Amino acid sequence: MRFLTLAAMTAAALATLGAAPPAAQAPTAPPPSPQAVTAAPPAPLGPPRAYQGYTQPDIGATACRVMSPAQTVCTLPPMTAGRYLIEASGTSTAQGAGATQKIVIALGSQSCGVAERKPTAAAPWTAGPKTIKLQCEVEVLTDRPLQISALYGDAKAVKAPAGPTLTVKRLPWDGVLSSRAINPPQQ
Repeated sequence: MRFLTLAAMTAAALATLGAAPPAAQAPTAPPPSPQAVTAAPPAPLGPPRAYQGYTQPDIGATACRVMSPAQTVCTLPPMTAGRYLIEASGTSTAQGAGATQKIVIALGSQSCGVAERKPTAAAPWTAGPKTIKLQCEVEVLTDRPLQISALYGDAKAVKAPAGPTLTVKRLPWDGVLSSRAINPPQQ
């Protein structure tokens, strides 16, 4: 009997405060199916809400220009935030033994990476064209226009007059701003 009195007092207090008392036999929702728990929505293409005012535009051919047979530049517009895959390539034709190629992707004043081709005894390059490629994945947050460059060089070879190729493709956000592996001393 004391329990009922306490329960009645709790219900009266909740009603006074504007809250409804818990229902004794309230129906419960069925547990979610395993598919509903594991299925995640696709990652969005635009920047997260933390970057309001920024966009993640497509960077097409109109944003890029060939400066010379050794350099192509693409420019990201101001207020850009997002993940991009940058792809660069350069083509040359060897003019004899010892031909080499090198391509660099630069973001503003930072280098994203370098790819080199040097001849070896097992893989000499003495004649004919070869194309060297490099990819770089970046996360960008910039208030000003940002130049991305493909810088291409060769030795004992002739560059294609069209210059290096450079493309910038949007990637979906995955929520990771940065990561790096740290390999501690192993015992």
